[in-house]
Amino acid sequence: MFATIVVLAAVAVMIALGLWQRDRGQEKEALIARFARNVDAPQLTLARGTDLSLNQLRPVRLDCEDAATPDLAGAGKYGFRVIAQCRRSSLGEPIAVQLGTQARPGALPAWKGGLVTGYLSTAPDSRSLLRLLSDHRPAPAMVVADPPLAGLSANPGPDLSEIPNNHRSYMVQWFAFAAIALIIYGVALRARWRKA
Repeated sequence: MFATIVVLAAVAVMIALGLWQRDRGQEKEALIARFARNVDAPQLTLARGTDLSLNQLRPVRLDCEDAATPDLAGAGKYGFRVIAQCRRSSLGEPIAVQLGTQARPGALPAWKGGLVTGYLSTAPDSRSLLRLLSDHRPAPAMVVADPPLAGLSANPGPDLSEIPNNHRSYMVQWFAFAAIALIIYGVALRARWRKA
């Protein structure tokens, strides 16, 4: 009896996880569809009150009045991203600006601000995976300059193919685990009944 309760509880958890992954897959599909619309949308001038979360990957224009000294962040095959914090801008709040990329770490450009065109993305997030379990705030927004600024190499453009949506395969896995658990338990019960 106890084994049956444990197996049924485990199967219920696996089914619940499969349904959760199904819902997450639908949310991700809607998000990717919104991103695709944003990529093709007309350029938006960032101003006070702009909802940054709804405009990810949209072409934007920003007037940065004052910028801090840039920092470097890793960019994989592109080398390093050069990112400056725009302290005062048409947005009315600080926002990061990815000026461009450079192949190796080295001298950073002296960019103090100006007009930026490009697309809206998210800034690198230094929070650990453990911290992300309790801290659910989205990564801060960032303008990726296009064309690049301060004599730097070009930034990569928005690429929807890099946004994974593997929730449906996870859903199938959880449902398969539930089915396999029931089959194995059924075989074990049948063997037990035959012995009895």
